[in-house]
Amino acid sequence: MSDHLSTFVADFNRTVESVENLLSIARAGELQREAVVTLEATQSSVGGAKAAAAAAGEEDYANLLLGCECVAAALMAELRMWLLLKEEKPDEAWNELVNAQMSSMDAVRAHKVFAHLEQHVQKLEAIEKIVFPPQVFVSSGMIVGHQECSICESDYDDCDHLIGIPYMGRFCYIIARDISLDHVAIVKEPADKHCRVERFNVDGVVRNRMTWRIERSGDVG
Repeated sequence: MSDHLSTFVADFNRTVESVENLLSIARAGELQREAVVTLEATQSSVGGAKAAAAAAGEEDYANLLLGCECVAAALMAELRMWLLLKEEKPDEAWNELVNAQMSSMDAVRAHKVFAHLEQHVQKLEAIEKIVFPPQVFVSSGMIVGHQECSICESDYDDCDHLIGIPYMGRFCYIIARDISLDHVAIVKEPADKHCRVERFNVDGVVRNRMTWRIERSGDVG
């Protein structure tokens, strides 16, 4: 890694260290909002460096920067979660918690230098269980006509790329084509924790599962 790139990574690490001090509901909201703005600028800068590394064929460095992007996204999501909780918006805060969890796990997959973030994932899972009430998750079963690779855009069964693996700063994922819904089920371990029951009907009223407030009378829309 060149001196310039080493300096770039060192600057990123300093930004992360300063932001990590603000990952608490007790920290001042104005400082957390300022940190989000800083991270947005940092993420944009990392994205430009990643594109340059990919164009130069420097795959290891491009994947390292992909991990940096994921770390920035995870930190922004966690900061927003605390801010939203202070604003009494737990439904929105839940979504940011899930974003933080997913981005942290993406960073671990992006490059080996982020293996230590598995501990942060565990911390976020603890926050999920301690701060938020238990959730009811749903999952959709779908029939897929065919699957394309996001990297080479060919049929996934015919290419050499693997789902979840980074290639030149990009994760491989499947693009589903010709899909139709088969069923929806309640599950304990969903693929996406964004998919949950937010409201339910009981005794003729609609109750918010997160806040437990009664929001309106009548059937759930």
